[in-house]
Amino acid sequence: MAYGELFRHFTIRFSLKKGQHVKLLQWFDDKKLNEGKAKNQVVMDALEMYYESLLAGKKQQEEKIPDYLEERLSVMKEEIKAELLQEILRAVLGNAIAGQAAVASTPAAEPETVDMEEDAAADGMADISGMPDVMDKIIGWSED
Repeated sequence: MAYGELFRHFTIRFSLKKGQHVKLLQWFDDKKLNEGKAKNQVVMDALEMYYESLLAGKKQQEEKIPDYLEERLSVMKEEIKAELLQEILRAVLGNAIAGQAAVASTPAAEPETVDMEEDAAADGMADISGMPDVMDKIIGWSED
């Protein structure tokens, strides 16, 4: 094999107009910071560390996604359950309260005579013939 087949070259350019590049270039040239390693080895070590940290970060993200989704799903289930119970209670209690309000809002009819109440009580049935609005509501409830 020829020398050119064993190696691949690439260029690193530092801009002297950018402060960060100048600082990195100074560190790159400092033999004490590089522990006497060749510049090529410093670049290879830096690239290897960079890509290892990227891969480790992606693995951590992939591991966190299912936990996050599972946690969010359980929170959503609880929220839906609470909302559903509230709606059911509103529907049930709303109908009951509406029925009570309708009965309570009807004015109580004065009995014509005390004798009619006593006769109805004696028969065991209440006489509501003198209250047509109550009859209409009872008929309306039975149709619903």
